Amino acid sequence: MAEEPDNILLRLLRDIRAKQDEHDKRFDAHDKRFDDLDKAIEDWKETTATGVGFAAHANIRNGALEKEIADLKRRKDRIERSH
Repeated sequence: MAEEPDNILLRLLRDIRAKQDEHDKRFDAHDKRFDDLDKAIEDWKETTATGVGFAAHANIRNGALEKEIADLKRRKDRIERSH
């Protein structure tokens, strides 16, 4: 009779340990997925910042070109009026 409770206890402890091992594997898988998601978010943020930077630069450059064209048109009109 003394062996029977020990066997039940050992079996329960082994079951608990097996379940903990399953949880460890699942947590490892979740950690990897979170790491992958973190990397994807960082990549997206970098891409977005770069894209916005290019668009802002193009917009500034476009504005500068429009101003230069307007200045050239005014100069042309002044030259044409003076002749």
